[in-house]
Amino acid sequence: MAQKTTDSAFTATDTPPASTTLVEESIAITLTANNLVKDYVIASVALGAVPVPLLDLAGVAGIQLRMIQKLSQLYGKPFSQSLGRSVIASLAGSFGGFTAGLVAASVVKAVPGIGWALSMATMPAVAGASTYAIGKVFVKHYEEGGSLGDLDTAKFKAFYKEQFEKGKVMAKQAADEAKARASAVKDAATGASPTPTPAQDTPSAAI
Repeated sequence: MAQKTTDSAFTATDTPPASTTLVEESIAITLTANNLVKDYVIASVALGAVPVPLLDLAGVAGIQLRMIQKLSQLYGKPFSQSLGRSVIASLAGSFGGFTAGLVAASVVKAVPGIGWALSMATMPAVAGASTYAIGKVFVKHYEEGGSLGDLDTAKFKAFYKEQFEKGKVMAKQAADEAKARASAVKDAATGASPTPTPAQDTPSAAI
């Protein structure tokens, strides 16, 4: 009988409460969602650098729609492409002049010479930031129990703008990392090596 009591106590101790398991699952889903958003931000930054006018916009829109689809799957929410496009357009439209500015940043690539350089100064960062903001809106909305069909974009207007500013920082970091990788690949392909430091610039042992 004593052995039976011991076994029962052991089982009760080793079995985590259901509430603990639910919290752990919720944390895991949130971490997965945030990493997913980050991956799509990086993809948006890369597409924002595409030198073909308007092709970058179409690509970024497709990436954002795909991100919403993946987030919907993660949170077990129904997904609709038409609703997804509508929400993306509505969120962007709530940011005064955003859509027009994004189109202008893309179209300017058509200007010979300086056009692409001007666009590169803004387009990748804006593309990445908007993707980040949209992703964070959906993560917040889904974690509050909402669905794609009942997302009130007016309610998230201030939150979207706040996340857009945060997204610009992440997008810039992603762009800088991409440039560094591209430079490293180019150096490796051409056999270039880091410029050696002049001997006179190196402090001597006596000093």
